[in-house]
Amino acid sequence: MTFDSVWHHIKAHGEEIVWAVGLAAFFGILFAVIFDLLSPDSRVRAGIRHYKNQMAEQSVRLLIQRIQQLEQYKKLLADTRWQYLYALQLIFLILFSFCLGSALWVMSTTVLFRIYPDTVEMLGRFSICCFGLGVGFSVIGVSHVGRDTGEKMQAVVHKIEREIEGLQKTLKARLPHDVG
Repeated sequence: MTFDSVWHHIKAHGEEIVWAVGLAAFFGILFAVIFDLLSPDSRVRAGIRHYKNQMAEQSVRLLIQRIQQLEQYKKLLADTRWQYLYALQLIFLILFSFCLGSALWVMSTTVLFRIYPDTVEMLGRFSICCFGLGVGFSVIGVSHVGRDTGEKMQAVVHKIEREIEGLQKTLKARLPHDVG
């Protein structure tokens, strides 16, 4: 294989190569963001919280609401029952998606639907999508149970406490001081 043959192949299939590289980059970034969002101490979540905190600093009313939201979120993360309920919800989502996928797959293989080939093809595709969702929920569940230990949750709670303290300092600086 020579450089000329490689260059000729690139010139002949340039558009397909650009599409393939573009789609690979898009889905690579998309899946990187999704996997980052799976953990409670994600950089994306921290960035969103930072942005919301910056927006809340525009007015006292928004600042008070943001402090209350962070207090509720901190209370939710500090409760260990939340972790178990989240895992239980994921288990039900996995079961539901696999049951729906199985039902669609069975419907696509019955004789009744064979006279409609487009419907059979659509049902088959939907069933594969449901199985894919089930696998995705399984990956999320395994990563949640495996990575989100009590220590990590407490570290996130401490980060949120520091954010709340910073917002409370900003709020105190904005409120008028009592005279007398």
